[in-house]
Amino acid sequence: MRSSGSQPPNLTGQLLVAHPNLRDPNFRKTVLFLSAHDAEQGAHGLVLNRPTNKNLTDFLPDHELDALGQIPVYLGGPVGGHELTIVSFDWIANEPKITFHSQVSLDQAQTLAGSGSRLIRAFVGYAGWAGGQLESELHQSAWIVHPATEALLGNASNQGVWLELMKNFGPAYYLLAIAPEDPSLN
Repeated sequence: MRSSGSQPPNLTGQLLVAHPNLRDPNFRKTVLFLSAHDAEQGAHGLVLNRPTNKNLTDFLPDHELDALGQIPVYLGGPVGGHELTIVSFDWIANEPKITFHSQVSLDQAQTLAGSGSRLIRAFVGYAGWAGGQLESELHQSAWIVHPATEALLGNASNQGVWLELMKNFGPAYYLLAIAPEDPSLN
């Protein structure tokens, strides 16, 4: 717990995992990559585990995309649903640091995809928080902060990743995660 007056930690590059009690349909059972965070300026993130079941070619049919056209597109969040963003994640050997390239152009994405060591993803929309809003949600335990790893980012397209994380967090989280939406109907 930080003392009053201290700066909150910068969570850029971390994952936000929706707590099982978070009922907001925009974020229920989601795993987000936090691409930018500043307590005063706000935060920006992308939902990793909501595939659209479409690929980049479906969104950009008039472009010559080659292999890039098979990149899956995810619902990145409830804001900017008309915006398509291509991102690249890569890892430096023996370092947990993730390099995040936001809003990569199609040419840049083609080059990055050719490197083989990067994960290229496309997102429609994003999640955004005003200054202090995410901190308030964290204080209310709406989110669980978790380190981003290559394995999690690589497998986050699996809609089961949220439940797997709940299992890893322990039995209390897992029981909450598998509980029915309305226990009175059970």
